[in-house]
Amino acid sequence: MATRKEDLSAFIRRQNADTLSGLLLELASEHPEVQQRLERLQLADKPDRLAATFRKTLNGWRRQTRFLDYRAGIEWATEAEAWLSQIERELLPRDPMAAVALAEAFIECDESIFNRADDSSGRIGDAMRSACRLWLQAAARCESPADAWPARLRRLAEADKYGAREALWLQADLLLSPAQLRDLVAALERELDATAAGSTIAGEYCPGLGALTLLSHALRDPDIHVRATLRRSPKPNSVQKQDFVLQYLDVGRPADALPWLEDPADWHPHTRLRLLAEVLKRLGQLERSGPIQQQVFEQTLSVDDFRTWLGHLAPAAQTAAFSRARELALDHDDPVTAARLLVEIGCFAEAEQVLVAEPARITGQDYSWLVPLAKTLEAQQCWRGATAVVRALLDAILAKAYSPAYGHAARYWHQLHAIAKHATDWSPLQPHAEYIAALRQKHARKTAFWAQVAKRQEPDAGNELKDDDA
Repeated sequence: MATRKEDLSAFIRRQNADTLSGLLLELASEHPEVQQRLERLQLADKPDRLAATFRKTLNGWRRQTRFLDYRAGIEWATEAEAWLSQIERELLPRDPMAAVALAEAFIECDESIFNRADDSSGRIGDAMRSACRLWLQAAARCESPADAWPARLRRLAEADKYGAREALWLQADLLLSPAQLRDLVAALERELDATAAGSTIAGEYCPGLGALTLLSHALRDPDIHVRATLRRSPKPNSVQKQDFVLQYLDVGRPADALPWLEDPADWHPHTRLRLLAEVLKRLGQLERSGPIQQQVFEQTLSVDDFRTWLGHLAPAAQTAAFSRARELALDHDDPVTAARLLVEIGCFAEAEQVLVAEPARITGQDYSWLVPLAKTLEAQQCWRGATAVVRALLDAILAKAYSPAYGHAARYWHQLHAIAKHATDWSPLQPHAEYIAALRQKHARKTAFWAQVAKRQEPDAGNELKDDDA
């Protein structure tokens, strides 16, 4: 792809001006976006008129009263993101203050936009956050006195009613220096102290506290977030403590995370132990972290927990870990959990065996695990194991009579036929022909499913299940 782009670039540069001019005029006559771009290019040396062009679009949005449904909201957000990108690319380098004014005016439209739009997709909120980033970037390039920006940022951010201006706090470091950010934090903390002497009701949201939490990210200083949280919740719950730990780990301060993991009260045990193992690992205490992560793995038999455990072990100790994983998997009650772990450690035949031993216990609704499992078993020519998994997927859809998934069910139907061409021994599973005959009889009245089967007479190319098929 890179070579093709370079070739196109070289080709364009070889063309003479008349050829390119004619091509641009042709494109402009056929595509309004090209014409508009060229019209703005004419104003490149007149930033005040260029800004007026952008403001005309914004004023048009302000005057609109039509409610934006889900799809229309996405379309509007896409248009708004393009408008913001144009300002950043075309106006910001020439007139940063004009870009600030446009971004600020856009941000201040948030109430009128949100009140007449369905933003279930979150795309409008994303556009507002993009405007906040543009405001910060443009302000940072202005020649205005630097000490004027903290107060202006506060006024704009504190007028937020919809949570879409949080980027002003979160990315304030794009505009303010570390010293200015520290001064802003100190001012907010003093104001909180002066307001009812810390009488904030536990659990009640306070904008100042929220701003401090966001500024802690801008400064990469979790202590600010911890102090802000403790003002609201002197006895933080496990979710809040988990947030403390993750922030300390994110900035490379595992020692400061450790105290929040000492008390197991209110924690989900696996969550706490996973974090404790990670903190100890980062502190270089593998002799402590390894056994803790092993404990988590042995309780969950999760593939992810097994991989994490290996990361706590020296290479010489990993062989024993694989043996222990195999032992636990073969003794586990859930065939899918066991099979996934056995596949992870390369024991494919044994993974197949645990699946075919009790196929009725394979829960077909677990498609996010089963689809890749079936794909792996097929790749390893474990035809019976793949059959057991795909049958569970198909049976689950038909048993629920969930017609929107009949397309997937038809794919599984054809997949079973493709697998059957390779299998020679079905034991202890029901032979393919008998299974198909029974399924036809049991679900004969599901005409929508059979229509999908007829529509997909040939299996997908490669006869493979893809991870997104479910």
